[in-house]
Amino acid sequence: MTQDVVRRLLEQRLPTARVTCSAAAVRRTWVELDQGELKEAIRVLRNETRMRFMTIAAVDLGTDIDLLYHLSLEDGVVTLRVRIPKEASRSETIADIVPAAELVEKEISEMFGIAFSGHPRSKNLLLPDEWPAGERPLRKPRQGRLIPQARITAENLIATGSSIGVARSSMMRREKAGLPKVPSLVAAQEEHLQAFREFVRRTGFDARAGFDWAKGKLRYK
Repeated sequence: MTQDVVRRLLEQRLPTARVTCSAAAVRRTWVELDQGELKEAIRVLRNETRMRFMTIAAVDLGTDIDLLYHLSLEDGVVTLRVRIPKEASRSETIADIVPAAELVEKEISEMFGIAFSGHPRSKNLLLPDEWPAGERPLRKPRQGRLIPQARITAENLIATGSSIGVARSSMMRREKAGLPKVPSLVAAQEEHLQAFREFVRRTGFDARAGFDWAKGKLRYK
């Protein structure tokens, strides 16, 4: 099964999946999935190709953990990438679809602290039974790429367009006085602020910095 066939199959069945065929390795296909798409992708490949499960690798990125599902097909390797936020640290098991994944999932659960919902095995595989539940040998602290000295400045800049933090009460007083809500260091006007935020998203700086748009702050301090 060629890369083009795999691409068309996954894009047809999972329209939001992001499929990338490696230019350097003609037999390698990468697929980025949301968590809710993983099991359907596994089912599609199991039912409609001659898929063979290889392994799952976990990569700790600081704020998130990438789970890489490596699958062997007739003419190449497909890797499904799912990003798990450490705040959740939870994914669905695929052991009910691919029984060979059971022990690998358990190893990742013990080493990295990812809980696999519906996993059939409760007893530890590698760690002693008395091992503290909150300690995971291969799990890094939940921190992004920014050094401590730069975190407050980056948080303020992405959230408000200003590198200087402005309290909400100060924003209200500035607005009543006819001034922009934040100092005009980057984007005092709303339309400029929106353009700046779009630039931050497009360049991926928000993801690299670990910024939570819903909460308006970094995911770590």
